Amino acid sequence: MKLLLSDLAARDHGEAIAALSRRHGKPLELLTQSTCEQSPALAEGIDIGWYSRDIFMGGEPGRMSVATRQFFQHFDQARQPRWLQVMSAGTDMPLYQPSIKRGVMLTTASGVAAQPIAHTVIAALMGLSRGFPAWIDAQSRNEWRRTPDEQAPRDLPGQHAVIVGLGPIGLEVARLLRALGLRLTGIRRKAQDCPAVDLTLPYEAIDQVLSDCDWLILCCPLSGQTRGLISAQRLGRLPAHAHLLNVGRGPLLDEPALIAALQDRRLAGAYLDVFAREPLEGDSALWQLPNVWLSPHNSAASTGNRARDAGMFLDNLDRFLAGTALRNMAL
Repeated sequence: MKLLLSDLAARDHGEAIAALSRRHGKPLELLTQSTCEQSPALAEGIDIGWYSRDIFMGGEPGRMSVATRQFFQHFDQARQPRWLQVMSAGTDMPLYQPSIKRGVMLTTASGVAAQPIAHTVIAALMGLSRGFPAWIDAQSRNEWRRTPDEQAPRDLPGQHAVIVGLGPIGLEVARLLRALGLRLTGIRRKAQDCPAVDLTLPYEAIDQVLSDCDWLILCCPLSGQTRGLISAQRLGRLPAHAHLLNVGRGPLLDEPALIAALQDRRLAGAYLDVFAREPLEGDSALWQLPNVWLSPHNSAASTGNRARDAGMFLDNLDRFLAGTALRNMAL
């Protein structure tokens, strides 16, 4: 069998891969991207592909890295590829679609970046709840501006967070918010009870809790069921003191409607890591809104992600060679 991977992954994890190959008695040849660039015909024999984080990190959302383009050019040339492991939690990336259409077994890295993303969500929520935007604005003008008692922030304990998506990210967000004393509602595909939250509802029942929502947190994957889930009508159901946080995907919500609600102060504020189009256009109103914090699809940033990504792949490779079920099967 032949495995396509990056030069860096081959260097850092080649010995571990070889050890798994020996343990299972199944020879595994490593094809690096450099090797395939020099001898493109080798790509036809690829059986397994590992799209690792170091390949992706050469570009930005909306701007594909050269390494990413090269990786999928090689993998898509394979005559009979069997398995593709990708570094993302979702499967909506356009470059995955040829493999999906061919019926290649696809596994994701869901959970690898759950902790840093959840920590970013909590940092944004606490900063917004405590009034940091106003303090930062005053600091930028060397202005000593204290918060009047009548404008003091509300206590977090007892507030209601609606978490849309109870995958690894949503569950870690729920765990941390529970420690802060918030009431929690989880929204997922099915109304299956989840001990991490107080109430679980399916996507179609989200309207039941929006009018009582203080923090609407989007961390679900983009799918036919979730695209446009947070419409202008649903944004209108949120109370004026509510905040929206999105670390899922931009198309989960109606972005123009969100901008209008924030401009009109029909929503108190937002933290956004993902957008309808990425990179976010320079003329977007979101850049200048004082009640909005933005990050460039970067909430997952962490020095530990590459090691966790490699651990996920090596565990799945062990399972693949043993002929047992793989983790995070998407197809």
